[in-house]
Amino acid sequence: MIKYNTYQTQVFRAVFKMEKTKKRKITERIVILCIAVFVLGLLIYFLSGIFFPFIKLEAKRDFDGAKQLLLENGVIGFLTVSLIEALQMVVIFIPAEFIQLTSGMSYPWWLAMLLCDTGVMLGCSIIYFLVNVFRFNGDILNKEDKIKKYEHIAKTRNTIIFMYILFIMPVIPFGAICYYGSSKKIPYHKYLLTCATGVIPSIATSILMGSAIKQFIANSLPVWALVLIIVFAAAILFSLLVFVLKKFFFKSEEGSPDPVILALEKLAAKILSLKIKHKITGAEKLRELNGAFIYLAEHRSVLDFTAIYHLGPEKNVAGVINEHYFGIPVLGKIMRKCGHISKKLFYPDMACVKGIMRAVKAGRPVAIFPEARLSTDGGPSYIDGSIAVLCKRLNVPVVLVEIRNNYFISPKWRKKIFRGTCEAEVKRIIQPDELKEMTAEELTEIIRENLSYNEFSRSEYTYRAGGKAKGLENVLYMCPHCKSLYSNVSKGNTMTCTKCGKRYEIGRDYRFTDKEIPTIYDYYARIKRIEAETLHDISLDIPVDVRIFKDGVKKYRAEKGVFHLDREKVFFRSDITGLYFEYETKILEGIAYSVNEEFELYHNDELYYFYPPKGERIICTRVALLFEMLKGELNNEKRKDV
Repeated sequence: MIKYNTYQTQVFRAVFKMEKTKKRKITERIVILCIAVFVLGLLIYFLSGIFFPFIKLEAKRDFDGAKQLLLENGVIGFLTVSLIEALQMVVIFIPAEFIQLTSGMSYPWWLAMLLCDTGVMLGCSIIYFLVNVFRFNGDILNKEDKIKKYEHIAKTRNTIIFMYILFIMPVIPFGAICYYGSSKKIPYHKYLLTCATGVIPSIATSILMGSAIKQFIANSLPVWALVLIIVFAAAILFSLLVFVLKKFFFKSEEGSPDPVILALEKLAAKILSLKIKHKITGAEKLRELNGAFIYLAEHRSVLDFTAIYHLGPEKNVAGVINEHYFGIPVLGKIMRKCGHISKKLFYPDMACVKGIMRAVKAGRPVAIFPEARLSTDGGPSYIDGSIAVLCKRLNVPVVLVEIRNNYFISPKWRKKIFRGTCEAEVKRIIQPDELKEMTAEELTEIIRENLSYNEFSRSEYTYRAGGKAKGLENVLYMCPHCKSLYSNVSKGNTMTCTKCGKRYEIGRDYRFTDKEIPTIYDYYARIKRIEAETLHDISLDIPVDVRIFKDGVKKYRAEKGVFHLDREKVFFRSDITGLYFEYETKILEGIAYSVNEEFELYHNDELYYFYPPKGERIICTRVALLFEMLKGELNNEKRKDV
């Protein structure tokens, strides 16, 4: 007889347990896959047999035919709705909202509610049976990590109350909550009642929207009423969410974002992802980082923060964002609730530094765009050495991220967002030990080297949409052929100079069909070369209307006067109050601007928006570019002196 020692016995047991767990997971996957196939089959039956024919009859206003169709299907239609709802919960990754909307469009609201809630009770019972009899845990499907995170910040430790909280969260599927509840030691009848009642607000909202859409299709509901009902239903669910979660359940921790608003921000990011795909490279490297770290990335588009989000949605990253957006009434409040950090552009801002340090102390990653401005031409902008000093002081890992293609999807000069694929790649992670060994100058060079991507350096995607040139004349403000200012006009995919007739057409690859100047980047570089010829003699006097915002005050003061720019200085002189201030070019860091709207700078902690006369606001781009070029010359001279 073979004798085994204790250690060998433990090893055999561990191996046996691993094999058993592996077999159980395989079985679970097979069961879930079979159920998923069955659900899709039911959906196809319901859509082709009941839903689509019903909608066609409603659209033709054949209401008698529509009622007859439902009567003919009768119990089979009822069972189909309830079964789909039930099995979608078991599978999880098939959205339950789809059948709720369609049932609201196909049946009276009270019947649709009854059918969907019956399906929920059936589904949660199946999950309870799978978990407690077959020991399924749903690991391949559920949101266990996310649920544990919410469980950690909830005041209550009562499982049933916590399940009610989860049911009104917009980012947790019903089935995942049922897997969670089934694994807890609560009686079946209490579990069933919790599931049946907890889903009512969400189901009611979906069915209300479905009923409204049905009435719209039948031409008995105007489009404004349809929009109003959808907004009203969403507002009710949102109000319930905020009231229940914020007032009664979630703890507020210093330095942590508001969990309710943060969940809604993540939902908005997912909705945006329906239009913009994200291709992520190197995200696995971030899993090794626990706690706070700093993201540094290029800044080509207002959508860049969504790329950072997709690198690690679970990281709850805090973004350093232009103070301008915090002044927008609703958006600003939401961003503060999410824990994002306000930054005064091109101005010493200790409040921003303190905000970054608070976020790092709380263990949150922080996203910083060190170029401090959106790229006008798709290429890199100057990165100041102060970011390296800050990173060394924070002494946390620094993650360098390259973001690609966002400039084509949503550039600074165009309001419309195109469909496309945004790429985000982790180029390098610098650990604290490495930071200590580097000088600030060495770190600055590494940052500049890794964040120097030019959007026109490759062309892997095509953009078939029209209107690619719309608004382009507001940044390409000069014709490089006849050197006339503000003579370009755009239409569709074409920009034309009204003085010499030169045309530039943007192809599907976002490049000009003209071979001499092939890209927007090259065109902008040509403008810079022309401007450089007279840069030393530049002197602009621009009549402006001014809005002056004091930090934390919503109302603004109005001024009117002249903004002056030359090689040595900029100044503003009021025609109303006699207000006057000036800055030497070497002291002022930069001038921010919005395309064809305004340019801006800070004075005495107040933000000044300068609005040129309407019809002449194309000059905003030129003001910012000329100052950037003057500042660049001074920096080059300074480096030569050193």
